[in-house]
Amino acid sequence: MDKMDSIDEAIQQAGQPADITPELIKLDSDRITSDSDAPEEVFLYKMCGTPCFPRGDLTTVTGPAKSGKTYYISMLMACAVGHEVLGLERIREEPLKVMWYDTEQSRYTTKRILTDRVGKMLDQTTFPDELFYVFNVRNRTTEERLEYLTQAIETYKPDICIIDGIADLLDDINNGPKSLEVMMRLLALAAEQHCNITNVIHLNRSGDKMNLRGWIGTVMVQKSYEVFNCDKLGKTDAFTAALTFSRRFPKNDGLCFEIDNNGLPVASNANRQANTQEASSDGHGMPDKQSFNQEFVDSEATDQYLPWDFRKLFDAAFDTTAMLGYDDLKQRVKTLANIKRGTYYDKLFAEAERRRIVHKEMIKGGRIGVMLLPPS
Repeated sequence: MDKMDSIDEAIQQAGQPADITPELIKLDSDRITSDSDAPEEVFLYKMCGTPCFPRGDLTTVTGPAKSGKTYYISMLMACAVGHEVLGLERIREEPLKVMWYDTEQSRYTTKRILTDRVGKMLDQTTFPDELFYVFNVRNRTTEERLEYLTQAIETYKPDICIIDGIADLLDDINNGPKSLEVMMRLLALAAEQHCNITNVIHLNRSGDKMNLRGWIGTVMVQKSYEVFNCDKLGKTDAFTAALTFSRRFPKNDGLCFEIDNNGLPVASNANRQANTQEASSDGHGMPDKQSFNQEFVDSEATDQYLPWDFRKLFDAAFDTTAMLGYDDLKQRVKTLANIKRGTYYDKLFAEAERRRIVHKEMIKGGRIGVMLLPPS
């Protein structure tokens, strides 16, 4: 039975007229049935035993400034050739071909990281340049960076391409349509070239580990297969790299490492509880719940840092309005709830998003609007 017969039969079984359009023929090629050919996911690494960095998909690495992101991607590059670095392990026996697309640092810094960090972790007499395609494009325009990246991936066919950082592929990280266009282009590239594309981006200052910078960050979370968060471990000299989101595997605490006297990452035994208070309090201690408007506080909330009746609070903030600008909503909620700190509100809003009470989207004029979602 050919495709046309298959579509015609499906339409007839649905009790509809058999009006087959070119669009329907294209859509049929994307149909999944119980006997569809769907190849298994192929992963490049394991981190602490969990498969990660899948071919044909996107990975996000994020974290605050100076949180060890570049050290972590250096470990990824070294593991691609050296097989194992701390808790990172390459899955296949053959070395991986790596592309590092550096948009942020100077040419000298890029080379120093490559030779003095990645090279020393490899501990090889001669650096294997044939496995590394490293480009410093800080002086290129955003349009050139994206176009050259596309051609480089198509030409050199890396197993993993690390874009450090993705924000420099756009003129405006809050341009919603352009953010979506860039991410869809990278998704298509990863699928067509059967490689993993890892995007590095900063976190917003709210401290929420899923609150990535700009509209591009919001789209990245939506489109990525997994998200890794790098962070400084409290007041210690240690860093962590944790899996905070995956479409298939449970999140984990991941790696804990320090930097030795040679500037290289080494395993750390630092107590991970050292920054539990800082992580939960945003560095300012627990909030004084008595100062909040008690009308919107849930006395039975298990989360004492965010003890809110979220539905009641956001219903009151929206009142009869279907959509509000992000800043307008922020001011309304802070006034209603008697919240003083903007960083605390950011955490509250992120939790409301997670609970599917509100939803951000781009509105006219390139601004960010927020919609109140109906109760599920």
